Amino acid sequence: MANWEKIYKAFNRKGKSWQKMNDGIIPYCFTEGINPLFVEFITKTTFKKKYAFDIGCGKGQYLSYLAASGFQVDGIDFSETSVAMTKELLGEKAGSIKQADMFNMDIATNKYDLIISIRTINHGFKKDLQKLINEIQEALLAGGKTFITIPDKSCLQTWRTFKEHKMLDENTAVPLIGPEKDIPHSFYNKKELEEMFSKFGKLEMQQDDTGQWIIIATKKMV
Repeated sequence: MANWEKIYKAFNRKGKSWQKMNDGIIPYCFTEGINPLFVEFITKTTFKKKYAFDIGCGKGQYLSYLAASGFQVDGIDFSETSVAMTKELLGEKAGSIKQADMFNMDIATNKYDLIISIRTINHGFKKDLQKLINEIQEALLAGGKTFITIPDKSCLQTWRTFKEHKMLDENTAVPLIGPEKDIPHSFYNKKELEEMFSKFGKLEMQQDDTGQWIIIATKKMV
């Protein structure tokens, strides 16, 4: 995962000009603003505590949107540069924004009523993702929700990032070119996601136009 610090440093130094490099193969964290489906979800959902945690906070745009919507916000990212960018964007609204490996982090149980992760938690092996999803479930308050994106298996054939890649196992691959070179990416079908989120009480899933599954999972009420 060490490439993420290199990626964010390059972006922070060169800005939009950096996005035009690498034959158009750009990490998705830099290609979009706020997903309109996320905005719709936040607008239509009632959160009792309004306390959110972002796994892979990137440039901080999602936490900034949530803070402006009245949420207390915490987050982590593997990149120190990303953490600094997020803190700068949030200013006095920043909660606990830390550098951490999402697969080896300490997260309190029964603390948040919203945990998000946008284009992040698939960067690893499936056994590690299952462990992380279980930790997310434990960190949520009863009735708390996720908004998590994970790519469908079809993305391995359609994303330009993977026009040259190497398979590490049946559904985990590393790109051989571009900024995300050598970073493991795991891909899922709907059945696998249903199994991975089976500890939750309610599961809603839909695909966006990039092939990402959007997973809104609700923790069971006590």
